Amino acid sequence: MPKFRYSAVRDTGERVAGTIEGPDRSTVIGRLGDQGLHPIDVAAAEQEITAGRILSFGGGVVSGAEITIFTRELAWLLHAGMTLNHALDILSKETFSPAFSNIIGTMRTEIRKGRSFKDALSEAGIFSQYFVSMVEVGEASGTLGAVLDRIATSRDREQKIRGRLTSALLYPAVLVVLAIGAVIFIMVSVVPSIKDMIEGSGAPIPENAQLVINVSDWLIANGKTLAIAAPAVALLFALVGSQPGFRGTMVSFATHIPLIGQLIKKSAVVQFCRILGTLVAAGMNLPDSLRLTKPSTTNRKIAQAIGEMETALRQGEDFIAPLERSKVFPSLLARMLKVGNETGNLTASLNQVTDILEEELERAFDRSLTLLGPIIILVLSIFVAFIIVSLMSAIISVNDLAF
Repeated sequence: MPKFRYSAVRDTGERVAGTIEGPDRSTVIGRLGDQGLHPIDVAAAEQEITAGRILSFGGGVVSGAEITIFTRELAWLLHAGMTLNHALDILSKETFSPAFSNIIGTMRTEIRKGRSFKDALSEAGIFSQYFVSMVEVGEASGTLGAVLDRIATSRDREQKIRGRLTSALLYPAVLVVLAIGAVIFIMVSVVPSIKDMIEGSGAPIPENAQLVINVSDWLIANGKTLAIAAPAVALLFALVGSQPGFRGTMVSFATHIPLIGQLIKKSAVVQFCRILGTLVAAGMNLPDSLRLTKPSTTNRKIAQAIGEMETALRQGEDFIAPLERSKVFPSLLARMLKVGNETGNLTASLNQVTDILEEELERAFDRSLTLLGPIIILVLSIFVAFIIVSLMSAIISVNDLAF
């Protein structure tokens, strides 16, 4: 029996990954659900799924951007009156990667055999459960083109925010690397020459200067080891970074970093609102929408709150209380969800609050980019100043001894 590799999330928000046997992907997803797991990705064991880029069984890489373009173009073709089979035939000949073109061709073949588009997407193994469920709703309601358009719009906005977040983190990351490089250069090039002069004078060395000299000696003695270890650690992070548990831990850690943590939290909330709004707008009930939204977040507190909201709804209880208890979601979201649920206009409320939160996120990005640069430069200046002052104090003591 075929083996499938999966990543999923428990009701507690804990992420798990492993392998499971099953006749097909749909059956495996059902079995995982019976075990109390909410699948994020399920693929044949020979496939490998990573964040943002997906290794397909076709032997190549399918990017998230390709999936978004495919979704948008398929929506356009369906709106133009083409059949799904004809639209997939056209898209399989577009300038996608060979791996993705093969996947599209395989899906077209499955549809010609009488399979549903939802089943074809599931078998492809590169589309999220959220994507597949949205398509299922679209097929059942006869609004597949409109649903695909919503998915593409949601993915576009998500990728835009992810790009802004990456940009916001890239600038300080570059500054940090340059700062570390500058400090290392001073420690291994400048300090040793001054050290020889200080030690040769026989003058007592101040404690802070001795600390700088000791660090310099250690860097010089272990330079080769560090040069090998640094790329190895970076490679290790890249390899384990796609593991859900590790990703969740890193996100939890990053949320406690000043400025950056707020950006990550706000991004996760906006992503939750957008996906939930897309599912509700497609006609899916709120409990199922929450169930499918939960695996999309790497923030454990948000995932736990979503699970509690779903449970409360299924038990006929107030679902706003878990949202407020989490202290992750803004109070505006709680109020808008409550009003939308009471008035039966949840879609409009979600769309409105998503637009408001996206605007707040944009302003937060701008503020963070404005502040992070000067803060990092200030910290670097303090380090360099400490080194210079320490060495100068030692040089002054040498001069005092000479006179």
